[in-house]
Amino acid sequence: MLAARTPYPGSIQKRILAITLSCLLGMCVVISLVSYYVFQNYLQRSLIQSTETSLQLLTDSIDGHMDDISRMVQFCQTNPGIASYIAKNPNPGSVLSVATYDRIYEEYSNNPSKNYMVRVAVVTNDHFLQVVAATASSTSNLAQEVPRLPYFETLLNDPGYNFSPGIIQDPFYRKGKDVLPLIRPITYQFSSVQGGYLFLEVSADLFADALDRYAVAEDSILYLTIGEHTYLYREGALVEMAPSYQARRDLSSAALIAGSQIAEISDSQGVNRLVVTAPLSMPDCYISQGISLSELRNQRLLLWCILAALLVSVLGIGTILMVVLNRMIHVPVSRIRAKMLRVAEGDFSRDPSIEWNHELGEIGRGINDLSENVILLMNRMLQEEKEKQELEYKMLQSQVNPHFVYNTLNSIKWMASIQGADGICEMTTALAKLMKSISKGTSLLVPIREEFALLQDYFTIQSYRYGGTITMDIQVEEVDIYDCPILKFTLQPLVENAIFHGIEPKGTGHIAIHALRETDTSPPIIRIDVTDDGVGMSQEKAAQILRSNQENSADFFREIGVSNVHQRLQYEFGSSYGISVHSREGCYTTMTIRIPDSKAEETMEHADVSGGSTPFFNTHGV
Repeated sequence: MLAARTPYPGSIQKRILAITLSCLLGMCVVISLVSYYVFQNYLQRSLIQSTETSLQLLTDSIDGHMDDISRMVQFCQTNPGIASYIAKNPNPGSVLSVATYDRIYEEYSNNPSKNYMVRVAVVTNDHFLQVVAATASSTSNLAQEVPRLPYFETLLNDPGYNFSPGIIQDPFYRKGKDVLPLIRPITYQFSSVQGGYLFLEVSADLFADALDRYAVAEDSILYLTIGEHTYLYREGALVEMAPSYQARRDLSSAALIAGSQIAEISDSQGVNRLVVTAPLSMPDCYISQGISLSELRNQRLLLWCILAALLVSVLGIGTILMVVLNRMIHVPVSRIRAKMLRVAEGDFSRDPSIEWNHELGEIGRGINDLSENVILLMNRMLQEEKEKQELEYKMLQSQVNPHFVYNTLNSIKWMASIQGADGICEMTTALAKLMKSISKGTSLLVPIREEFALLQDYFTIQSYRYGGTITMDIQVEEVDIYDCPILKFTLQPLVENAIFHGIEPKGTGHIAIHALRETDTSPPIIRIDVTDDGVGMSQEKAAQILRSNQENSADFFREIGVSNVHQRLQYEFGSSYGISVHSREGCYTTMTIRIPDSKAEETMEHADVSGGSTPFFNTHGV
């Protein structure tokens, strides 16, 4: 009786639950990471693009005012009256001076951005005309003071607008109003020669008012860059600062608007921040906004809440699975295990309680059926064992001692000899030798000499059978070939095939066996050709004969076909050896055997002695 097995420490339920939870948690982690990455990128891109759009509106507003100021500059540079005033350089109070001033003031008054033009002055070598806000009025002689400004030459000689001085205090207003100076040349009419220049002061309120109307989060940062000057917008004012940050990544590829620049920077306090920069129409002028960190944190917090909810959901699903698996799997499996333990103890009775209406019930029914069949199987095995013993006894009784067979054949031989029946005597002797060889098996390696002797015994019987209508001769090129080993019963199936399938349909014929050594191969081989002049066969039949066994008509060798001989040779000597078949229908069939030459060295030493062919047998029938 089998001993009960110790229950496994890990149940299927626990394993399934562990695998399920692991898969769910793995999926949760993967989904969380992918979601976090996608959401983070989406959030970052969304904030960048919304910031770009907002900055675009801000820069459009500033650019609109700068376009108005540019039109005022262009008017002063191209108006014929101002050009005439420059050329004549009249004294203040003259009719031309008053008329030119009125025209400048008219254009100034009609400009939508006049509130941001603190001072507009047309200056000649000796005199000047200025339109100035009442709060910035000054008695300074601009014709003398402006050329003394440190940036005068730089701004005047630049081919385009130059804002390199940045925002400075008005040099002609003692209360220190912040302005952006602008100096452009005015040429004579119909000439490119400079006769005077325009000195215009743009109020810093142009930028401050626009930034003040721009709604941003409290922790967002706004920068204004003019040339090499950077200003921080704080509490309604622009404060110049020295940038102290380190660029970490360039994210301009995520820009929605052409010309925008996006970068991740690390400030002096080590805080990483995304900064979006939008260009102004003014050369080398930009507005930058640092994206709110609090908004990023709020969005990330929302994402973590979603991921936490997902994790809680997975754990809840795992708990539900535990309960469901306990009811659907654990209880049935426990009962099935108990039944298997009882079977191991020898209880083969049927247990209907494990036959449920589901897959585990099928297993339970199978165990019950197996239990009931065990006793039947054991009884059947006992019965078969008894029948086997009886059969073996009968087989022992039916066996004949081989010596009795040899003695009987010898008795027939002597009786035939006494009565003068030489044919019967010779045929009986050949049959006795053949049966003795058969009793020793077919897997032995024998010398070719012995194989030829066995073949002669077989052919003797067949020659009597066919009444001398078939003949056979054997030629061996070299004497030492006789001693080369060959598998026993290699030649007989080939000769039998030649007789039954080649010569018998024709009625009469001849079989030639030729053994020789091929020295042009490496290593040398022994080749034996078995050729008959029978009906031959097609190339398809010649190829098929090596692939399938055909049942011969012989009694003793029915199981040894040509393909079996071919396989035995390859198993014994290797795939490069075996049998090949060449035939021509109506003419001949040659089966060639190739085996290793174990006497190659001896053959080379006695090459001079062995020369010529030496016939071993030359049989022409009986």
